[in-house]
Amino acid sequence: MARALHAQLKGAFPVLAPLEEWDLLGVADAVANLSGGEDALRQTSAKSANFKSATPGYAHRVLAHLMLEGAIDVLTTNWDNCIERGSGEEHLPTVTNESDLADVTPPWVLKVHGCASRPGSLLVTTAHLKNPPKWVQEQTHARLGSAVVVFIGIGDVAPYVKQRIIEAITEVGSVENIRVVSPDIKTGWDASQWKVVAPELRDEDKISVTADEFMGELGAAYIVTRLAEHCLNAGPELAAKLEDAIAGLSNSDSLSVLQWSRKVDINPRVGESVLKSSEFGKALIALGHLVGNSAALKQNQVLDTSHGPVEILIATQTVPTRRLVEAAENRLHGHASRGEPCPLFLIAGGVGPIPMPKSLPPSIIDEVDDASILDGPLALVPNIRHADEVIAS
Repeated sequence: MARALHAQLKGAFPVLAPLEEWDLLGVADAVANLSGGEDALRQTSAKSANFKSATPGYAHRVLAHLMLEGAIDVLTTNWDNCIERGSGEEHLPTVTNESDLADVTPPWVLKVHGCASRPGSLLVTTAHLKNPPKWVQEQTHARLGSAVVVFIGIGDVAPYVKQRIIEAITEVGSVENIRVVSPDIKTGWDASQWKVVAPELRDEDKISVTADEFMGELGAAYIVTRLAEHCLNAGPELAAKLEDAIAGLSNSDSLSVLQWSRKVDINPRVGESVLKSSEFGKALIALGHLVGNSAALKQNQVLDTSHGPVEILIATQTVPTRRLVEAAENRLHGHASRGEPCPLFLIAGGVGPIPMPKSLPPSIIDEVDDASILDGPLALVPNIRHADEVIAS
């Protein structure tokens, strides 16, 4: 970063010539002190790396989906937008200035050093970092005071994040509520800045794994906890069916299950848990009732089971059942267009009976090529069963 800034700005700002090109704060301070330098510094900084189009990693995407579930808060000193782009089709808002706090609804990614998509928000110089905007201080204080705080992606403490980390540790209050995730946090402890900023950190709170490994395990723990709650709330017979369905999902990684669960809901709301919803629990009980523990999560939201492909759709909001039927019809046409088998749609939620199909019934087209029927693709009718009916049978 420092070298990129130095290379791009040294022509316009000769003051950089004698400076070490690796000294980020030195380069930033020298440019910002000149006329027009601060704006040039921020604009160039925002373009100095692939901040706005880098591919989100596994940890970014798990972070995003746990935020969608309302399970965690995220504060980041990074300028990239990998976390918010890791949320898929759902929009995960960000906060980069005080007005954002009034304009968007949490959960949000708190970008305490700004965002490259808004160059004017970037904190780059020593002065910027020493005196951050008031909202940064207030939000850090409000969110860290009684939380367990996990530092991820900071294997060592560079000067430009050291102050934020010290502030965060101070706000947490107890070092027992702090975890640091880094592959060499134990082996490199004596030479690490972490020993300076958190000297009392317990050995068991130094987590020597990669960010991807840690987030995969955290995501799995969250999923297991939510599903266990459904088991506790069900009677013994229904709990056995639920455990069968859960066993079928256990071969999938945590990100796949999180992504699948968010798309199961036909209208998910950011910050509200799908995995925790009663409709999701009912759908899994019905799945276990139908296919036992044979369900395996495949692509395009389909479960491969001993009874053929199954797709779950639920409505966690109060909507007419026809909305679920319409969603099944749309998904069915998508499968057909890709040449995929037509799944059984297992639905949960919705108010009212399942409406009768408006297209040709399957009995008419069973032995006829869809392409031979006028408006053949429109004749696709989803095979739908409601979880309540399956459970009661």
